[in-house]
Amino acid sequence: MSDTPTLGEDLKRLEEIVRRLEADDLPIEEALAIFEEGVGRLRAAKLRLAEAETRVVQVLRDTAEDGTVRLEPLDG
Repeated sequence: MSDTPTLGEDLKRLEEIVRRLEADDLPIEEALAIFEEGVGRLRAAKLRLAEAETRVVQVLRDTAEDGTVRLEPLDG
């Protein structure tokens, strides 16, 4: 099992971070720390979404006229 959070986990944590920052009762150091975490999770989520989009485009390109789909790894 991977220690890397799923996209869903990242999105859930981002929602928690937004709620915490909007609460406006955090010391500046803590607010900055969770803001930095949020930026990191947002970047990771955007990367995963871009990778998924690339896979979808590749699958659509590789779909044969008879409707079958050929899947190939993106790195090979």
